[in-house]
Amino acid sequence: MNEQDSESLDSLRESSAFELAIKTAESNDKVLGILHEYNLSEENFTNKFPVLAKVVQGLPDVPDETASPG
Repeated sequence: MNEQDSESLDSLRESSAFELAIKTAESNDKVLGILHEYNLSEENFTNKFPVLAKVVQGLPDVPDETASPG
């Protein structure tokens, strides 16, 4: 992503992709990675997307490795 991408969440497509990525994240670590990809701080995420922030609150810090097929 380039410097202009911090503004790209204004487009419906980018916003939808962002929302899907957050909703399917398995851990807080993954969410932090997504926020970094979109150049979005945790504070800005919480302020701009309060509903998604509530969804993330229940996630573990790291993915549950025991749930993976092995």
